[in-house]
Amino acid sequence: MELMKILHIMAYPPDHIGGYSVYCRNLIRNLNSHGFECEILTSNYNRISKKGEYFDSEGIKIISKRYWGNLFGINPMFNITRFLSKYYMNYDIIHAHSYIFFSSIQAALFRKICKFPLVLQLHGGIQTDAFYTSNLFENLQLLFKKIIFDPVFGKFTLKNPDSLVSVSNIDLQTVLKRFKVKREKNYWIPNGVNTSHFKPLDGVKKRYLTFIGRLSYIKGFDLFLKIIEKIYKKNQNIEFLVVGNGPLNYMLQNYKKRIPIKHYYRIPYEKMVEIYNQSKILLISSRYEGMPSTMLESMACGTHVVASKVGGIPEVIKDEKYGFLFDINNLMEVSEICLKLIENQTKRTVNSKKIREYIKRNFSWEIITKKMIRVYKDLIES
Repeated sequence: MELMKILHIMAYPPDHIGGYSVYCRNLIRNLNSHGFECEILTSNYNRISKKGEYFDSEGIKIISKRYWGNLFGINPMFNITRFLSKYYMNYDIIHAHSYIFFSSIQAALFRKICKFPLVLQLHGGIQTDAFYTSNLFENLQLLFKKIIFDPVFGKFTLKNPDSLVSVSNIDLQTVLKRFKVKREKNYWIPNGVNTSHFKPLDGVKKRYLTFIGRLSYIKGFDLFLKIIEKIYKKNQNIEFLVVGNGPLNYMLQNYKKRIPIKHYYRIPYEKMVEIYNQSKILLISSRYEGMPSTMLESMACGTHVVASKVGGIPEVIKDEKYGFLFDINNLMEVSEICLKLIENQTKRTVNSKKIREYIKRNFSWEIITKKMIRVYKDLIES
């Protein structure tokens, strides 16, 4: 196959914090190592990243457009239509990431005007109905998405690409059921993990029951706090760790008055392997998910994951050999699972090796990159 030039459209720049940017950065790095030439069209989000064209430390070309602001606090607004109208023919394929962003809507709209091969990739966010236990602002976000965004902008964006890729198979099913969008070329390609970097470290003591992510209702941080409160009442020798920031930080401060919780607002990504290795359990209590990178990274380190039964999580944790699932409506159940797992060190040690081997066989970046290359080949050859 001849060298292909791919333009990746990302709402957030590749150095932004979060699983979305981590995924895109790793995918592009691995595609380039297979002989592709990938460039990134993005925003200078919060005006922290550079504006203009430049090359990052790994030689990837970044085309960074002026950031106007953030719609509903989650959707970076920036204009890519002028760039696309001038340069779209320079690329073999344009690959837009996530249907919920203004940048992907623009790509779908421009695809209607000028025909070019377009891949749209879902990174979760499809199954986010409004619920009534969140704060007012977060609930308004979800209501807007359900009533206005999804029926109009979301459906339009999902209908127009040539190929649809999702990190979660259940999201592909939702696209068909909820949006009535049918397409011959739909692909399930899960998140990947760098198993050479995320691995067990010698001499590191496992200490914590850990939460990693945005401190929000969508990520179920309020549920995490309720769970560890139940656990702490039964075993006061357990240590707890939280990595992240968000609107529910005030809850964390209240719980810290009665439970010993260590808290980092942010850990450099390359240092996260140490956090996973210091953790006995990674607890994921999300109400909605795609396929969290933290789950795969933790498992690659041989650390056990206990996670809510949502999104693409059950597509990875298929049975108790690889982790434990729970219903977010049964917090007593998950607290018992965590207590038994923490107290059974032998079981944790034996299963850790199996968990890592399972991740290496199915979710290493080498495997995921080859699946994405197949998507590109199918599109060019069709």
